[in-house]
Amino acid sequence: MTRHQRGVALAELLVAAAIAALLMATLAGVLDGVRQTDTQLAGRALLQRDARLALARMANMVEGSRRLLVPLETTSATGGVLAVALPPGLDRNGDGFADADNDHNGIPDDDLPADATRDGAAGIKGIDDDGDGSIDDGGSTDNDENGSLGDAPVFPKSGADWIDPVVYRVNNGQLLERLPNLNPGSGADYTERPIADKVVSLEITRIATGNRRTREVLVRLTLGDPAGETATWTRRLRLGVR
Repeated sequence: MTRHQRGVALAELLVAAAIAALLMATLAGVLDGVRQTDTQLAGRALLQRDARLALARMANMVEGSRRLLVPLETTSATGGVLAVALPPGLDRNGDGFADADNDHNGIPDDDLPADATRDGAAGIKGIDDDGDGSIDDGGSTDNDENGSLGDAPVFPKSGADWIDPVVYRVNNGQLLERLPNLNPGSGADYTERPIADKVVSLEITRIATGNRRTREVLVRLTLGDPAGETATWTRRLRLGVR
């Protein structure tokens, strides 16, 4: 092989190597993009799963309930708390009595005390019922924190039964569900547990229907992952349809 031929072969080799390097760099970029897309899709799928499970849990409680506690009937503002009375047909321990039937007389919430939730606090214990920025603001018989005492939903009798709230709220990025414990001694006998993580916001709006016997809320739940991906799910819920 002549010196000229060797020079041509070397030049062709260098060109081929440069092309191969360019192709490898391009391929690496494509693979990295695919991995990022796959990670984003997987993250979005997890968010979607968690949101659907949380909303289904909320729907089960809300649609089985007969009483909307928060947001208050007097407000149409959007808030971050949803509270309903425990569904009267729910019997978690299978003892033949509804969990909401505290005195086991066969009729839930029929014998309310002046403190309708019997938790020793204005409205629902630990909750800003009226959305004014103050928690448990008022006396224990101020059942909606509106400044009026003793306005229980029905006239107080012996007070052996009480309204058992189911509460949904966000704390430290978790959507919490509050349920009364089985056979509670009072309305302050409850447990909170997370039902969704990575929560950015929970927005609850009471929907005006023109019918006082109909209670509807619009729930907007936004979740986000560490990569900055966020997604919002919306569901309209009506009380008493189950």
